[in-house]
Amino acid sequence: MSLVPKLKAVMHSAAGRTRRSDRVLALAALASAAIHALLISGAWLPLPRLPAAHEPLEARLAAAPPEVKPAHPPTPSRRLSAPRRAHAPVPAPVAALPAPPSVVAQSSSAPPAEEQPEAIPEAPGVTAPANPEPPLQREPPPPQPQPVRSLPKKGRITFALTYGGDRFSVGKAVQSWEVGPENYMLASDAETTGIVDLFRPQRLRYLSQGKITRQGLRPASFLASRTRRGQTEAAEALFNWDTGSLTYGQARERTHAALPAGTQDIMSFVYQFALSPPTPGRFRLPITTGSRFETYDIEVRDEESIETPLGLVRALPVKQQGRPGAETIEIWLGAEYRYLPVKIRYFDREGKPAGEQVASEIRISDD
Repeated sequence: MSLVPKLKAVMHSAAGRTRRSDRVLALAALASAAIHALLISGAWLPLPRLPAAHEPLEARLAAAPPEVKPAHPPTPSRRLSAPRRAHAPVPAPVAALPAPPSVVAQSSSAPPAEEQPEAIPEAPGVTAPANPEPPLQREPPPPQPQPVRSLPKKGRITFALTYGGDRFSVGKAVQSWEVGPENYMLASDAETTGIVDLFRPQRLRYLSQGKITRQGLRPASFLASRTRRGQTEAAEALFNWDTGSLTYGQARERTHAALPAGTQDIMSFVYQFALSPPTPGRFRLPITTGSRFETYDIEVRDEESIETPLGLVRALPVKQQGRPGAETIEIWLGAEYRYLPVKIRYFDREGKPAGEQVASEIRISDD
C-alpha cells in the first residue's frame, strides 16, 4: 500500500475524531449554559425548610389560687357630679362619681355626716378606804368643743367666671387643697380667657396655709397676688398666734394689729364652713384679704335650690352684709357636696352684682 492512501486514511480518521470532539464540546457548552441560566433565574435555589412538626401541647385544668385583696384598697380620685333627676335620662358615668344626696361627697374613709363629741375617758376606779368620808361634791367639767368635720385629703373645684349682671364669660378659676394630720394648704388660681385675655389679661392667686385644730382651720399665712398689664401686686398676712398679733399689707406698707380668736383669711373663711356648717342666723367674723383687715357681718339664710353646671343643687347661702362704699360677697355652700362652695357672687361698692364664679366640676380624693 502506497504512502498517499495511508495519509488520506489517517487524515480522514483524524477529521472524524475532530468532528466528534466538536459535537461533544458543543453539547457541553449548551448544557453549561442551561445550568447557569437555571441558577441565575433562581429556579434551583433551595426553598427554606418548613419547621418540623411541634410536639403536641397538653393542657390540664387546675384550681386557680385564691385572690389576695389588699387590706386597704386605694380610693380613686372622684368627680362629684350633680344628683340625677327623675325625668332626665341617666348618662353613663365617665371617670366620675355620681352624687346622690348625703353620700355623694363622702368616700369610704370619710367621716359620717354627723359626728358625736369624742368621749372623755373616765378616771380608773379607786378602792374606798375602810371608813370612807362623805364624797365631795364636784362641779361638772366644762363642755368639750364639738369636733369639726374633715376635708377630703385632696380636692379641686373648677369654676366658670362671669362678669356683670349679664354674666358675660371672662375666664375660669380653680380652687384646690391638700390636708394632712395637722396642716392644710388652700390655693385659688383665676385667669381671664378668650377675647378678654387678649385685651385685658389678669391673673389672681390666693394661697392660705396653716394648721387644723378642734376649732377648724387656723391660718398661719395668706398670700394674695394680682398680675395685670405686666405688673404684679402682692400682699401678705402673717398670723402670730403665740403673741396674738397680725401683720398684713404689701411689702413696703406693713400694718400690725391685734389678732382676735377665730380670725380667718378670705380663703380659709370659705372652707371653714365645710368643716363646721353654719346654722341660719347672723354672726361677726374678723377676716383679712392680705391687704385689709376687717370684721365681716355675715348672715346665713335658709337652704335653697340653685341651678349650676352640676345640675340643680341644694345650697346654703352665706352673705356678707353690705356696707356703704364697700365690696361684698355671697357664697352658696353645696349641702350635697360636704358644704364646699358651689357658687360665689361679688358685689361692687354700690351693691350691684359685679361677677360670679359657679362650680362646673368637683373632684375629691381621700388617698
